[in-house]
Amino acid sequence: MREEQEAIYNAYQEQRAREAYIEPKEFWTESELAPYNGEQDEDGPILMAADGLVFNVYKGRNFYGSGGEYHLFAGRDATRLLARTMTEEETEEEAQKPLTLGERAALAGWMFTLKNKYEIVGQLKGFDPSMTSMKEGVSSTWKDPRL
Repeated sequence: MREEQEAIYNAYQEQRAREAYIEPKEFWTESELAPYNGEQDEDGPILMAADGLVFNVYKGRNFYGSGGEYHLFAGRDATRLLARTMTEEETEEEAQKPLTLGERAALAGWMFTLKNKYEIVGQLKGFDPSMTSMKEGVSSTWKDPRL
């Protein structure tokens, strides 16, 4: 009985993967991500950009799909929202502020999770990696007291 249930589950997962597959490409624009927000095709791919990479997050459809707690991240560049641990849009004033070192560290944590859980399907065209680099904002005169 267990083997039969496992075979049914595996077949279901394979079908989901086929329906949500999207051909990877080198670069995606933000406008190309928008249709893949999980609203138009409930079984199709859900794309999200973070820190310059584009992920197919269909496996987390319950989080990123319509009605999910992270749906705001789907079909767009979610870098700043992830870094700032926000599930609502930034105000114009907030969007003008650079990310703090703590926010950059939070983004690095998200990136570890995303890279280990979801397929990378390309890069976000025009992304500026200096806005999220952990080296930004750290004083060049700071010395590790242990050295």
